[in-house]
Amino acid sequence: MSEPSSNPDPSTHGEQFTFEMSFTWLQTQRLEAGESIVPASLSSTKAHTFAALNLVARDLSFALDCFRTADTIGIPDSGNLHSKALIFAGVVGYARCFKGGVRLVTLNPDELASKGAPFDRPIHEYLVALRDKHVAHSVNDFEDCLPIAAIIGREESGWRDGSGIGVAIRQAVGLSRVLLQRAINHVDKLKTSLEAELEVQRLAVYAEFKIAFQNDGKWKPAPVMMCFDRAKIGKRRD
Repeated sequence: MSEPSSNPDPSTHGEQFTFEMSFTWLQTQRLEAGESIVPASLSSTKAHTFAALNLVARDLSFALDCFRTADTIGIPDSGNLHSKALIFAGVVGYARCFKGGVRLVTLNPDELASKGAPFDRPIHEYLVALRDKHVAHSVNDFEDCLPIAAIIGREESGWRDGSGIGVAIRQAVGLSRVLLQRAINHVDKLKTSLEAELEVQRLAVYAEFKIAFQNDGKWKPAPVMMCFDRAKIGKRRD
């Protein structure tokens, strides 16, 4: 057996990642003997928008799972690693659904409200501000650190240098238990609404694909595995 490389490619070692394919069957199909089910790539804007919306729904599911798990721990606690990590992760997962990137879909509060989607704007704005001003960047009052020196003595006899230098740190998660539970309710309703929209778009994508396939019968196979290139950590994906 050959020895492993002393400098392994960081793109392929040390992390497990997921790759999955899923279908929702819209019509009953009979599979004849010897036939195979093969994934075909879709390239239209409508299809890629549907795919991007799936990623948004995944982010909301992740945020909801984080918030719910944090709630089982109890009162949000900056001294509890799991509580803080879950809430911070949930806030980031939620906010990225509304932040710009390379996805074709970014949720917009005004558009959601106009479509009648359940939307708690105050808790939404709180979560996004929490992400922007505390979790991602140290801006607001939820974190503070003051330099301090130690002096020794008493009022009546005076004070002397205690030769101690340190800091006084104040930190908070930034989300109370009441706000955490309100966030859970908000994200849960928004996720349910988004999943309903996904099914509408699924039908539209299928109708588009069906017409194109009937017209020319051309198709390209979809990749059965996609890996990552960590050298592109600072680059936009295609």
